Amino acid sequence: MNFFNKVTAHLFLLTLAISASGCSSNFTDAINSALEARTINKGLPITAEYVNSLPYASAIVKLNDRAPILIILSSAEYINSKYSYSLTWLSSDKAAIVTENGRIVKTIGLTGNNLEQLFTQNHNGPPTPGTSKSWHAIYDWSPGYRYNFTADIQSKTHGSEQISTELWTEQTEHTSEIVFFESLNTSFTNHFWKVPQQGSYKSYIIKTTQYIGPNMDKIEMLFIKPFLEPISATENREATQ
Repeated sequence: MNFFNKVTAHLFLLTLAISASGCSSNFTDAINSALEARTINKGLPITAEYVNSLPYASAIVKLNDRAPILIILSSAEYINSKYSYSLTWLSSDKAAIVTENGRIVKTIGLTGNNLEQLFTQNHNGPPTPGTSKSWHAIYDWSPGYRYNFTADIQSKTHGSEQISTELWTEQTEHTSEIVFFESLNTSFTNHFWKVPQQGSYKSYIIKTTQYIGPNMDKIEMLFIKPFLEPISATENREATQ
């Protein structure tokens, strides 16, 4: 799917370097920069050349049936207990999406419902899509006191699929997950497209379609300039042993 022929949303140019700390002050700075940029770049189309020139990781996001927008990675925080990065993606209207291994684990500033937290029963980070056939998740939502909704998740592999944009073509592994809430007697299906490990970088999610909850917002994300995590020297040694 080529988004560049469809996206005519405002450019959200941030003058914020990616922060490795993810602290609240950096998040506030990111919001302020985005608000300033909204006026400066209003009405300009998002082009492949513009996205390629950005020094930041970025994604094109579509919320339900709304026009796609460009969001920028504002912070990347490594969580030791989860052995993964928590990535915060920011738009200029103060909305944010937090992902771990491509999976949406929190949303901020969406109208209607927001995902407050997605975690496993042992409070570890959820598994990378495609690495576990079944697992249990716990969802918290706002507004209202809607905490500790347990879901049974069943994963299915759909094989290899090619995804192309004007910037790249990638061969991916397509995985779907059926998320079933027994207490609510309802379910939804999320989809993930993962690029296998390449060279000195770990595998990563390049495209997703996810719901933040049953009968809640659908979020489509295309990581047009993905966050690439290098493989450590230790991991390289273990892989060759």
